[in-house]
Amino acid sequence: MRNASSVLALVLALLALAALGSAGFAARELPEISWLEAGAVIPFVGLLALFALSLASRGRAQHQRTLGRAGGEGVARTARGLGLLALLLTLTAALALAVFAVLATTDGLTKTPW
Repeated sequence: MRNASSVLALVLALLALAALGSAGFAARELPEISWLEAGAVIPFVGLLALFALSLASRGRAQHQRTLGRAGGEGVARTARGLGLLALLLTLTAALALAVFAVLATTDGLTKTPW
């Protein structure tokens, strides 16, 4: 393992996806956890996704700088894709949570929040 940045990027991307999925599962299956409480994981997942993208970029740069001797180009490419997926899912979850919060505080669409 000569390109640790690529491997760490993949681990962080997978951890971000797992954290987001487990928060959604917990909110759905456990009655004591609400969707708003599970939404507290969204900033953490966003940071993990950004770190994964940064490390994947660093891993690809290290691969190119060493003319391929460092290896890890495929791992970095996979980490970049999974990190991007985690970031897009995080943005989608944040938007859904914001809509949910507005609807929860305004009793649905019976009155406008502004």
